[in-house]
Amino acid sequence: MQPTDRPAGARSGSPPAPAPFLPRTRAQMGERGWDELDIVLVTGDAYVDHPSFGVAAIGRLLEAKGYRVGILDVPEIDDPGAPGSGWRRLPAPKLFVGVSAGTIDSMVTNYTASKKLRHVDVYRPGGKPGRPNRATIAYTAGARHVFPGVPVVIGGLEAGPRRLAHYDYWEDKLRRSILVDSKADLLVWGMGERTVLEIARRLRAGQSLAGVASTCNLVPRPAVPEGARLVPSFEELKANPERQIELFQAVREENSPSSRPLAQAHGERFVVQYPPLTPAPQEEVDEYYDLPFRREWHPDHDAAGGVPALEPVRWSINTHRGCMADCTFCSITFHQGRSIQSRSPESVLREASTLAAHHDFRGTITDVGGPTANMYGLGCKLLEAGKGCLDRDCLSPDVCPALRIDSESEGYRRLLALVKSTRGVKHAFVSSGIRYDMLRSTKSATRGELLPLHHDIVKNHTPGRIKLAPEHASPAVLRAMNKPSFDVYEAYEKDYKEECAELGKDQHLVNYFIVGHPGTTMGDAVLLFEKLLERNYSPEQAQEFIPLPMTRACVQYVTGKDPLTYEELYVPRGGRERRLQKALVRWRVPENQKLVEEALREADREDLLPKFRHALRQQHKGRAGKAAETDLDTCG
Repeated sequence: MQPTDRPAGARSGSPPAPAPFLPRTRAQMGERGWDELDIVLVTGDAYVDHPSFGVAAIGRLLEAKGYRVGILDVPEIDDPGAPGSGWRRLPAPKLFVGVSAGTIDSMVTNYTASKKLRHVDVYRPGGKPGRPNRATIAYTAGARHVFPGVPVVIGGLEAGPRRLAHYDYWEDKLRRSILVDSKADLLVWGMGERTVLEIARRLRAGQSLAGVASTCNLVPRPAVPEGARLVPSFEELKANPERQIELFQAVREENSPSSRPLAQAHGERFVVQYPPLTPAPQEEVDEYYDLPFRREWHPDHDAAGGVPALEPVRWSINTHRGCMADCTFCSITFHQGRSIQSRSPESVLREASTLAAHHDFRGTITDVGGPTANMYGLGCKLLEAGKGCLDRDCLSPDVCPALRIDSESEGYRRLLALVKSTRGVKHAFVSSGIRYDMLRSTKSATRGELLPLHHDIVKNHTPGRIKLAPEHASPAVLRAMNKPSFDVYEAYEKDYKEECAELGKDQHLVNYFIVGHPGTTMGDAVLLFEKLLERNYSPEQAQEFIPLPMTRACVQYVTGKDPLTYEELYVPRGGRERRLQKALVRWRVPENQKLVEEALREADREDLLPKFRHALRQQHKGRAGKAAETDLDTCG
């Protein structure tokens, strides 16, 4: 469905004026002259009116189309001085209740990879934890109780990847579709703007919600659509976990607008997943970001100290959505999609002007990027037409020749320069991650040379560091992750250092690594340790692998096989082994040093002990009296 209305000021040359916050209480409804709502959006996050927060983005779009929307954020928290007000702050809506766990999966928000309770939740008032586990299920139950008879629609990054039966890391077992467990009426998966508008339109017109693109519903056997592709049932997956390979292949193969619906039995009922919409055209993506966001948390949260998650993104600009990388541990491909949906330069510049006009802005746009910054504008004819492409990966083992790397990189280069030249803007940085394997020319005459984009980023758009994600050094592990080989990283690292030297820049690389990913033996972990030790580098953070639903790596973790190549993979499962692998990455941390020695002995690599101990002695000498290591250490 194509949007018909356009918010006031969205296509003008000047940025729109900030609108009032969407109401979160009856009193705030009264300030707008509203005595009823069409839609209530429930979220475990505190309400932050910023395009990076999904509930705010959906709420603003519905508002722009004429719907009266209320935000029931952190519903388990009562307003000060009003006991029991949490779920009762807003009246029952006329059309539906939209439920989201929040910006992040609630189990990831609440627990570390080692299943320890977190003590901070940056998306909630004052950063205080308290979000319920499996918040989508908990909030749907709350909505059913408080708003009886009103349709409940679930969505977001918790519900979407759990739309079919899935392995749950936290319980170490197979769980049913979250649609079955939550008892919601409908599940929206993927980027939900057009889907939510269609749901609202149909409910207002008294029409059925069956068959809406990018949704799942629960139906009896006779109502399964003709031609739907049957996938292994919940019961079959529970009896034989290896059938998750079949399920993953089906989800991957039926992930384009021309795909068949998928149908998965849960007892006598079937979860039906309908195919996604075609990629949104640029003017529609522009509309989503041209809405009049305030870029502030709701003032009701001032007393708690605000919402910490706003600060890292407050002065950032999201240039596009989607990712072509298909990293095995990431679910973006099955949420935002492989097709890059980029904003127009005009829309990005309107947002830059909006930021510059904000009373708190101090001249620095902290990021002009997206899931992968230098994928802005990138695409190919197949993906842009909404067609599936299963013949090869976009970036592995090398960049697909159908991708417009050189021309679109020039477009991103010009965009950065235009943002930086916006009145009131002193700096326009690229702080989101970049793909170093996409920074080289693919043209025959200049093949392999670094693109001019890289020179501009290093010279003008780097806040002292560039974020990269080599993830590992072992060829076997990188193959299991669907990441470039480490020699590709090393070639870039060398060129980056030379570029910085030529420009007289003292800049650094911030590198992200994953420990415990399927395929990682202790020998592989020691290989990464060797590469880090060669560079005298020990990053402050290392990500512990979590098998998230609907990822290729989750299937690898459960079955011990890659679902596309059928390669047998070693899977590190025990907490001790993961601790040893993490210690090998963060080898400078004092409490990790005995673990490093233990890991080296276990891997029969005691030959590295003298070098390790020498590096520790040098560190002690060089850092006497200085502050502890930060993440700005150069890797190289």
